Amino acid sequence: MIHKLSQKNSLTKKHTQNYRQYFALNRNTAGFNIQKKELIYTLVSDKSDGAFIWDIDDNKYIDLTMGFGSLLFGHNYLPIRTAIENQLTKSWSVGPMSPLAGILAEKITVATNTERVAFFNSGTEAIMVSLRIAKAVTKKKNVVFFKGAYHGTFDPLLTLKRDHQTNIAKESIPGITQSTLNESYVFDYGSEASLDFIKKNTDNIAAVLVEPVQSRNPSFQPIAFLKEIRSITEQNDIALIFDEVITGFRIDIGGCQKKFNIQADIVTYGKIIGGGLPIGIVAGKSKFLDAIDGGFWQYGDQSIPEAKSTFVAGTFCHHPLAMVTALKTLEILETSNGELLEDINNRTENFCNKMNAFFKENFPKLSIVHFGSLFRFVTPGKYKELYNQLLLNGVYIWEGRNCFLSAAHTTEVVALLEDKIKLSCKQLVENGIIKTQV
Repeated sequence: MIHKLSQKNSLTKKHTQNYRQYFALNRNTAGFNIQKKELIYTLVSDKSDGAFIWDIDDNKYIDLTMGFGSLLFGHNYLPIRTAIENQLTKSWSVGPMSPLAGILAEKITVATNTERVAFFNSGTEAIMVSLRIAKAVTKKKNVVFFKGAYHGTFDPLLTLKRDHQTNIAKESIPGITQSTLNESYVFDYGSEASLDFIKKNTDNIAAVLVEPVQSRNPSFQPIAFLKEIRSITEQNDIALIFDEVITGFRIDIGGCQKKFNIQADIVTYGKIIGGGLPIGIVAGKSKFLDAIDGGFWQYGDQSIPEAKSTFVAGTFCHHPLAMVTALKTLEILETSNGELLEDINNRTENFCNKMNAFFKENFPKLSIVHFGSLFRFVTPGKYKELYNQLLLNGVYIWEGRNCFLSAAHTTEVVALLEDKIKLSCKQLVENGIIKTQV
C-alpha cells in the first residue's frame, strides 16, 4: 500500500517535501509514525466540483471532507459562485460597513430564534467572544466544558486532561500554560458529576459550554442531560453556550436548539452558513450580545447604550464576500423549506444503515456513527488502514476523520462510495490486514 499510494500521490509528496522547510503545517505530521512515514502528507488539490476533488497528480476522489463540513451544497456550487462574482464587481473592501451585514444579522436572528448577532472570522473567534461576553455579563470567571468536544483553538479550552480532584483543566499541550487553564473546568460529557459540580458552584461559573452533539462522537445525543443543564444555568445566572459551528444549519436551519427544543443563551455558528468562506457568528439573547456594543439605542431621543460593553474587533469580520455567501446560503435553505436538509440527512442515514449492515455481517469491528449529514467511521486497531485504502481507491477523508455528505452526493455518488468502501475492505482482507467474520 505504501508503494502504491506513494506512486499515486507522487506530486503531492514532492510538493510537500519541496515546501516543508518554509511551510509550517501541523497537518503534515498528524499521526506521525516512523513506520508509516511515507504516508504522512496532506493531499494537495487544485480542482474541485460537486462531490469530487482532483489532486495535483490529476487523481479524482469522492470528497467526504467537504471543506471540513462547510460545503453543504458541494464544491463550486453555481449559485454561491455567482453571488461571489457579482459582489466582486461591487466591492470586496472593508472599512465602511457593508450593507449586507445588517440584513444578514436580521435574517440570522429569525432563522435561529435569537435576538442579536455579531460576526467574526472563524468558529474559534466566535467561541472566544462568547466566553468573554458571558464573563462580562455574569461578572463571574469560571467556565465548564466537556471532554470530547472541539471548540477550536482558544487557549483556555485546549486540553484533553483535568485534575481529577479539582476538575480544573490541566496543562497538556506545549505553549498552553496552567495559568491560562485555571478558570476552566472539564468533565465527561453527560456525567452526573458535572451537574453536581455546577449546582454547587453557581456563584463562580460564568458559562457552561457544550457542543450539543460532539463532532467526535455523533452517536451520543444526551438530550435529557442538556435540558437539565439548561434548567440549572437558567436559574443561576449562568450562560449556556451552544457551539453549533458544525451542527448549525446542518441538522436543521435552527440547529440543535430547534432539533432538541432547547434555547441557549449564546450560540456560535460557522462553516455551512459561510457558504465556503470564512465566518464565525455569535448569536443569542440581547442580555449577552449587548456586551458587545452597549445595546439598543436610537436617534432623535435621549436613549443611550446602557449595557457595559467589553472589547471585540477584527479587520475582516464583516467581509462583503462572506456576508453575500451567507445570505445566499440562508436563502437557499429557507427556499427549500427544510426539504434540502432533510434530504441530505436522510441520504446520510440510509448510507450509514446500509454500510453498518454490511459491516455487521462481514467486519463486525467496523461501524459508522452519524448525526444528520455528519458521520465518522469507527476503526479500531488495524482497521484504521481503511482510510489509506479508501484514498488509494479514490475516496478522500482528512486526517481529523469527520466526514460529511452534501447535496452534491447524489444517489449515484453514494452508490459509488458504497462500492469503494466494500472494495477497500475486501482488499484489506486480501492483503492480510483485517479479517472477515468467521
